Amino acid sequence: MLRLKVFVSSVQKELQEERAAIGSLLTTDPFLNQCVVPRIFEKYPAPLRPDPKAYLQLLKTCHIYVLIIGNEYGLVREDGLSATHQEYRLAKERQLPSLICVKSVTDTQREPETDRFFDEIKADNHTYSRFDTVENLQQVVRERLIEYIQTTFDTLPTPLQNDQAKDLFRIAAPFERKHIDHLAWGDLNYDLARQLAALAEEKSPEQLTDEGMLDALQSRGYLWFDMLKNVDRPTIAGSLLLANAPSKALPQARIQMDAFAGTEPDASPLDSVIDDLPLPLIVDRAIAFVRRNTRKPMIIQGSRRVEKDALPPEAIREAVVNAVAHRDYEVSGAKIVLELFADRLVVSSPGLPPGGQSIETIRAGKARSRTRNPLIVQGLTFLGFMEERGSGIRRIREAMTKNGLGEPKFELVGDEFTVTLELSTEGLNETKEGQSSNLSMNERMVLDFVRENGYGTTSLCVERTKLSRGTITGMLKRLVNEGFLTMEGTGRGTRYMVKD
Repeated sequence: MLRLKVFVSSVQKELQEERAAIGSLLTTDPFLNQCVVPRIFEKYPAPLRPDPKAYLQLLKTCHIYVLIIGNEYGLVREDGLSATHQEYRLAKERQLPSLICVKSVTDTQREPETDRFFDEIKADNHTYSRFDTVENLQQVVRERLIEYIQTTFDTLPTPLQNDQAKDLFRIAAPFERKHIDHLAWGDLNYDLARQLAALAEEKSPEQLTDEGMLDALQSRGYLWFDMLKNVDRPTIAGSLLLANAPSKALPQARIQMDAFAGTEPDASPLDSVIDDLPLPLIVDRAIAFVRRNTRKPMIIQGSRRVEKDALPPEAIREAVVNAVAHRDYEVSGAKIVLELFADRLVVSSPGLPPGGQSIETIRAGKARSRTRNPLIVQGLTFLGFMEERGSGIRRIREAMTKNGLGEPKFELVGDEFTVTLELSTEGLNETKEGQSSNLSMNERMVLDFVRENGYGTTSLCVERTKLSRGTITGMLKRLVNEGFLTMEGTGRGTRYMVKD
């Protein structure tokens, strides 16, 4: 089915939030995002636009015209009309299906020019809808667009898609769309931003101009244009997905990862990382963290010994994606925490499940697809980290079952949602000759260094591996306890050697 291009027209400054809300609706609604593409001309503030023909040309490529009217009329052009008024007349000339939305329930505060514009619309016998909140505007636009799509293509949203849309109206607060005014375009990961925009527009990165990239990100709620400074800036959703250091927008955006030698947390983790990266990059970092800090069991396949991951990467991936996509980012002072123990991985994310869903429903696999962060989910979906809505928990289960591991555990611990994945122990109980294959990547690196150097000290191992002193201390202790190394001396004079 052809995706209809929807042109959104209004005064920019006064109705900036409404414009962003329509862009968000058209790209996050589970039915509309399959049928329409928003076209919102945001790059230049009205006084700096070199030529109104630029966005009038854009309007000529569109199939549906959406007009939002507030109190302000906008800058008057040489022909005596504002840009919005020009767009309306062009849409009328081209006989585009038009959806007109009027803000507020009274007409007493409008500028005189706006009143005359509105009188012209009524004289043209256009019907219009009134709205008083952003959510009300989204509902009106959704209903009217569905009516048009049904008439044109004889298709309607499914009951599930309608339920999901209601959840978005109820759950998706304007939080994600909030403007971050102390970050700018230069604070974002350019390659990642270009990749996201290209995927959203269904183009290759090479086909997308810089102007097209900005338009794609603005229309989907990831950027906003600061008219005072004449610069593009990210929203909260844009900061989390694209900023090189998202914590500059939200300190709670950091993710903490700790690996412990035993089955309970202690004061000296073997490895500890606090990552401050765009959410899409966090996922691969988390998988790498788990792989380098877990042992690789050797299993027998036919006549060969084969190295096996202690946890399937796809299960780690889904658990982390679920956390970054659905955590409550409005909870300050709380990070997503990944804890790796000798027998399990625990991923904890702040916030209760969205929509008031019970943990029993989630455990039973009957949870409905709901999200409190539709713009983040949209971005991760474009980038290939998420597929069909609500499938993440199912895929965690499938990955664990496929690898012969225990059922994942889903729990509420205080105000946090936790996922616990049991590590594989198959192939770990072997003789010493085979045990070196079961060491983690970092343990192997330390053992190889001590073997090559003839001996090792804590300081030498820190210098060679670039790991923290606490991590190396715990690792050397474990290698001694398990019979790989011997220890001579005490204190700073302690030396470690490979055991014969």
